Amino acid sequence: MMQKLLALLVLGVTAAAGLVASGPNRVVAATSGPALDVLFVGNSLIGTRARTGEDVPDVVRRLARETGRTIHVTKVIKYGSTLRKSWDTGPARRALDGSVRYDVIVLQEFSTLVAKDPAQAEATLLGIYAPALTRALKPRGRVVLFKNWAIVKPALFASRPAYLAAINTGYTRLADGLASLALPVVIAPISDEFEAVRSRGGAGPLIVPDGKHPSAQAIYLEAATLYALIFRASPRELPNLFVPTAKATRLRAVAATALGY
Repeated sequence: MMQKLLALLVLGVTAAAGLVASGPNRVVAATSGPALDVLFVGNSLIGTRARTGEDVPDVVRRLARETGRTIHVTKVIKYGSTLRKSWDTGPARRALDGSVRYDVIVLQEFSTLVAKDPAQAEATLLGIYAPALTRALKPRGRVVLFKNWAIVKPALFASRPAYLAAINTGYTRLADGLASLALPVVIAPISDEFEAVRSRGGAGPLIVPDGKHPSAQAIYLEAATLYALIFRASPRELPNLFVPTAKATRLRAVAATALGY
């Protein structure tokens, strides 16, 4: 009984102070603000679900809710799909027809396409998506390019450094191309974060045994990074959610460092 009374007292003090209780032993400052409209277009790299049943957009939404923010999420997620296929089959084209406008549009291409065939990726983004992005973004909106990580067995490249170099060059070209069309754009440095975790260790595996898809910890890292880019805020103090405290703290630190916080 005493424990319940103490818990209610803590919740009352937390609410009075403008804070959000976000899990065991963790309280973060609540941040009010207008709801943001966010579109996610991608495949299984953002659509894989954690054991909670949440994919990356869901986890971003949950992080927002637990920090006193609101986002309205629209998802166009097709497993195994390229951005071109998502457009040609209709879902992405309909989401970007201008009937709904977004504060942020997250674009995640097929896992190896940007590194393997940058010309095709560029043709899709600049030739097909760019005009639609112009009409679908709100006046202060921006595009987030999700920088895919290196899969475990890059058979198309002579070495891992060569693979990583191709990833870096490809996404820089895409971002520069959008910028040249006066489209505000930022790269979500997911690949860089994966490499940082890989080199330092201590946060557990980010890729499941198939060598390609994200583990629960990777899903959390992706979501923390995208949260930071969507709300232009440091991810360092976000709630742990379904990741153990020590590992979640390391992952958020990696994301914050990659984003310059």
